[in-house]
Amino acid sequence: MPKWNGAVASREETRELKRRAALRVAARIFNEKGYHATSLDEIADEIGVTKTALYYYFKNKEQVLYECLKLTYDCGQSARLETEAMDGAAFDKLQHLYRRFMERLMEERGAYTTMANIRALPQEQQDELLERRKHLDRYSRMLIDKAIAEGAIRAIDVRITSNFFLGAVNWILRWHTEDDAMTPAEVADHFLDLFMNGIVVRD
Repeated sequence: MPKWNGAVASREETRELKRRAALRVAARIFNEKGYHATSLDEIADEIGVTKTALYYYFKNKEQVLYECLKLTYDCGQSARLETEAMDGAAFDKLQHLYRRFMERLMEERGAYTTMANIRALPQEQQDELLERRKHLDRYSRMLIDKAIAEGAIRAIDVRITSNFFLGAVNWILRWHTEDDAMTPAEVADHFLDLFMNGIVVRD
């Protein structure tokens, strides 16, 4: 039976809000210091709880890292699914994919992904995350390839271009903060301008 017609959060909803808040703090510290240089005590102190309280939400530091990285890949998946549902030219879809990926990353505050971080996880979780990255990369390459075929962008190396885009987006999490003067939409627009137009003045 819903409490107060949904006006009051349930115990499960409250728990999820607290878990999500903990992940935002953990992701920020991981992004600033790196996973191996961060302790659960430090995360707990930043949140204002005991380390014991953290164990109510996560069984260990590895799980915290996995959930932070999973959130990052969830942002990419969400952007891909939105793009797949679109009609139109490949170039427009490519821009939408990366715009939404960047916006969601800055809104959700995922963790910066490195192979060192991924390799710190159990093999099963490593395999899952790497496969998810490959899936997004394959979709990105497909759009770039189609945009070339449609004449929207010049002939470029598709693999390097996709890796460049994904790497640049990933790096945003290293420097962008929630109190940044630019909104996620403004940052995404600027990145897209650089992605698609470069920095050289053209006639």
